[in-house]
Amino acid sequence: MKPGARVVRLFDRMPSLRSIVLAALAACAPHSGHSGSAAGQEAPLSHGATTAPAPATAPAAAATAEAEDRPAAPAAPAAEPAELGCVDDGEPYDVAALRERVRSLASTELDGRASGSPGDVAARAILVGRFRCLGLVPAGADGSYEQPFTADGHATANLVGYLPGDDAAVGNDIIVVGAHHDHLGDGHLGANDNASGAVALLAIAQAIRRHGKPHRTIAFALFGGEELGLYGSAYFAAHPPAALPLDRIVYDINLDMVGSYASTGAVYAMGTFRGLAGTAIVKALAAEHPALHVGAGGRGVGSDHEAFCQAGVPYVFFWTPDKRCYHKRCDTIDELDAPHLGEIAAFAGELTERLSDSPGNLAGARTRLGCTGR
Repeated sequence: MKPGARVVRLFDRMPSLRSIVLAALAACAPHSGHSGSAAGQEAPLSHGATTAPAPATAPAAAATAEAEDRPAAPAAPAAEPAELGCVDDGEPYDVAALRERVRSLASTELDGRASGSPGDVAARAILVGRFRCLGLVPAGADGSYEQPFTADGHATANLVGYLPGDDAAVGNDIIVVGAHHDHLGDGHLGANDNASGAVALLAIAQAIRRHGKPHRTIAFALFGGEELGLYGSAYFAAHPPAALPLDRIVYDINLDMVGSYASTGAVYAMGTFRGLAGTAIVKALAAEHPALHVGAGGRGVGSDHEAFCQAGVPYVFFWTPDKRCYHKRCDTIDELDAPHLGEIAAFAGELTERLSDSPGNLAGARTRLGCTGR
């Protein structure tokens, strides 16, 4: 059965689910006056760092890698024009809008978006609608945004779209902004884990669309099956979309649990090792965002950047610890730290754009340094 037909039949049987998805999709329509299975994967024990990151306290200029001759990027298909009411539908990092989008994904009707569940199907319909109205180029199967796969026996999908780079020299490079869209289900609604990351990703996509064409290609990937063992990102790395070959990916930005800043008063930017281009940019941005205490450094484990790191792709993994509600039923919209979510999303978005605009040879740096720097 085609995914679209499956969604319709699920909606026919579940009127409440149908109404919430249609209400969320309506946000993509133009309006005015709005202000506002992968072998060898083990299930992660928890999100976290193996090394305690040190806080970033001083700005630093982005390192420029040595120049090398590079082939010109082939002409990429232009993104389909987005509806004005979506790209310019309020400010990308507006706190009220972010909160409402998290509320939609973490609703009781979607029941935590467990892989293969009706809530998973409905959440993907909401997210695909936003991808479409933001004008992202589909990179999934058969011209869609969905990259179907099976996670521990559960049929689900990654959602993948991109904005092609327009620079003749580096437009071929790809920066991936990723987050997982699934959670546990069974009353575990997953507002922080990881509706917050999915919503931050959408905000970054909106901000970049408003700023014009990026220099480097920027892909947006919402992974399924993360809670079952990082299946979606592993599948993506093993079967990259034709338009997004793994050997062209020069950086990964991972957003996982970015809505619980108040739990410890910090956000961690892991993977920021010495010599990597993203490290200097993160330190500079930390000085420009005094509302955030940013812990830079350390190797993150238990999240979707690991598949990219194993392939030699450098990453920055944004994460806020959740001491009280991690994988518990209290991870709801009522516990979300929306103001800091907006700050973290803006920080990650600025990092993405600065990497896209970087004059350095990010492809050469990946080859030399991998994901651990020097």
